[in-house]
Amino acid sequence: MRNNLPITGIEIELDDDATLVSYTDPAGTILKVNRELIRVSGFSEAELVGQPHNILRHPHMPSAVFADLWQTLRAGRPWVGVIKNRSRCGDHYWVQAHVAPVHEHGRITGYMSVRRKASPAAVAAVQHLYAALREGRPQGLRIRAGAVGRRDWLRDLNPLWRLSLRQRLMLAAVGVGALGMGLATMAASGIEPRLIYAIAALSGCFGLYSAWWLSRDIVDRLEQATSHFRRIGEGDYTEVIAIARNDEIGRVMQGIKSMQIRLGFEVQEQQRNHRASTRIRNALDFAHTNILVANQDLAIVYANSGIRTLMGAAADSLRDTVPGFDIERLMGSDITPLLQDPAQPREQLLQLDDASTRRLHLGARTVDVIVTPVRDAGGTQIGLVSEWQDRTTELAMEDEVTQVLEAAADGDFSRRIRTDDKQGFLLLLAESIDRLLASTSASLDAMQSVLHALAQGDLSRRIDADLRGVFGDMKASTNRTVDQIAATVGAIQTGAHAIDAAASQIAVGNQELSQRTEQQAASLEETASSMEELTSTVHQNADNARQANRLTISAAEVASQGGEVVGQVVHTMSGISESSRRIVDIIGVIDGIAFQTNILALNAAVEAARAGEQGRGFAVVASEVRSLAQRSATAAREIKTLIDDSVEQVGIGSQLVEQAGRTMQDIVSSVKQVAGLVADISQASQEQSAGIDLINQMITQVDEGTQQNAALVEEAAASARSLEQQSGHLVQTAAAFRLGNEDTRPATPALSAEYPKAGTHRSSGVTAAVAGPVTRRMPRHA
Repeated sequence: MRNNLPITGIEIELDDDATLVSYTDPAGTILKVNRELIRVSGFSEAELVGQPHNILRHPHMPSAVFADLWQTLRAGRPWVGVIKNRSRCGDHYWVQAHVAPVHEHGRITGYMSVRRKASPAAVAAVQHLYAALREGRPQGLRIRAGAVGRRDWLRDLNPLWRLSLRQRLMLAAVGVGALGMGLATMAASGIEPRLIYAIAALSGCFGLYSAWWLSRDIVDRLEQATSHFRRIGEGDYTEVIAIARNDEIGRVMQGIKSMQIRLGFEVQEQQRNHRASTRIRNALDFAHTNILVANQDLAIVYANSGIRTLMGAAADSLRDTVPGFDIERLMGSDITPLLQDPAQPREQLLQLDDASTRRLHLGARTVDVIVTPVRDAGGTQIGLVSEWQDRTTELAMEDEVTQVLEAAADGDFSRRIRTDDKQGFLLLLAESIDRLLASTSASLDAMQSVLHALAQGDLSRRIDADLRGVFGDMKASTNRTVDQIAATVGAIQTGAHAIDAAASQIAVGNQELSQRTEQQAASLEETASSMEELTSTVHQNADNARQANRLTISAAEVASQGGEVVGQVVHTMSGISESSRRIVDIIGVIDGIAFQTNILALNAAVEAARAGEQGRGFAVVASEVRSLAQRSATAAREIKTLIDDSVEQVGIGSQLVEQAGRTMQDIVSSVKQVAGLVADISQASQEQSAGIDLINQMITQVDEGTQQNAALVEEAAASARSLEQQSGHLVQTAAAFRLGNEDTRPATPALSAEYPKAGTHRSSGVTAAVAGPVTRRMPRHA
């Protein structure tokens, strides 16, 4: 079970006639609630619809009560019981709940619960019983169809109470038949007649008792049902109906209870709707709006007093469009002719999607009719309501206001709206518009007078009228504007005299500047001619320097080649000297060989002499060999002497060649230095030539600028003369304005430091000679 918290313990006291109603589907989901339930529970309709019905359950209610509720309802029987509900804020309220199933087409489609204020006695009777059920100590308590009480064990054990009326009647019939058959059997078997009579008498008494008991049970409850029907017919839907029993009459009682619940709520809702309709009807009867209502057949069913008065006044005009119109027979007549719209067929009036407006002309009256469809809960159009607004006076007022405002827009503020034929809001509107036009006219007149004086050159006029709001701002702005114009014109008058004097001085200065500019132009022409000659000379020097540079470069190349040849000679001489030393060494070897040969020849001669005659031929040979060795040694010594002399000469030549090589290197170095200097001279000559060209171009530009300056100076002189004339006109024009203080007009200022002398120009506090020479620094070249 749902446990709704928190709870405050505060009880909400319901009104005696309060009825709280809700509809649920078979699953217990809320489908619809009435306003009284929404008000008491504190929940909004959106918070209740779509929620389970136990959203209203108080935690103190035992679950057995709701189990009995749903068991009874699902059996198709109504349920009546005292319930404690919880509001949204946690407070509680006691109700006598009457819950009945809603049948449609023979099946249950939902449940309707009608709750009324529970009496204090009923609340006190169930509080301790609910507490016992909630605490799990029933102690013989039983809930049946919402009624809580103690069990009747004798009745519960009596099987007859569990039988339906049909079963009990059949049981009685069977019992009588069985008794008759038993008596007949006993009589046939010869049993004493007194016993049979006694049994018959006893059976008769029992039959009488059973008949009395059945008749009492059936008739009494049928009489109760008849009484309930009578009370319901009288409009009493609060009578208590016993619905605990579930036999045939009990189900009749349950049906009566369900009918009582549903009819009671529906009648109450109808009464409430009737009261609401009555309030609306009474409100419409005394409303200033003219209302006419028609049903789904477009027959007029309601007309308030306003529409009757309007149509009564316009009856003659209505008869022109609706022949036979009679205000006394308005109710029940067709509304279509009154709407005077042939373009809209009658069927379309029953198929309106939204409100439509049309304008009718009833004689001198103009009426706007707003037709709105009326729909039932299912959205089907069941009629229409028309609101008739008499716009005659308003439209006349609109025309008059439009004419007056259009005249004001065209500049005519003399028109006014009549007030003698108006009242209420229209009178207030007319007076307000007239007051607006009057204040606007006064403000514009004051401004016009000041502007007229301003056009005449009179700057002493101001707006003195007492104006407020936007007009006050216009007054202040206009006066400030005239003050500013007066101050400006005063400054212009003062400046005009100063400009006139300055223009004269400028004219004189421009004349002198023109003469000096012409002199400067002549000097620049001579300078340009000299620079052309200097340029020609510099160009020639540059050409010569380039040619000398080329020759120097050739000489340096030749010297370099000579140095290389000398180096080769030095290298060759070094080779010759080395070869001579090697020859000397070889000759030394030959001399040694000759010396050894001489010794060997001498030894051979000695040995030949010892040998005697046998060694004589060998001695001759040895003598020849000795002689040859001596000659070889002599020749070797001579060759060595010669070669030593050659080596000495080669050494001297090598020294001279080396000295010549160093001299050639010095020559080559000097030639290279000369070539570098000549190249520098050539480059300097080229740069000097370029510089001279640039100087020539600049002098040409200066010459052109000087020529242009001369032209501009002439133009400036002409402009100065024109300025002098214009300043004179400006002085005359400024003198046309009257400031109201002509006696205090400042005198024309004398020429002083404020106005520079001729031939000078003042700019930003610095005075520079205009006609003096202009020097421009040229870029230096390395």
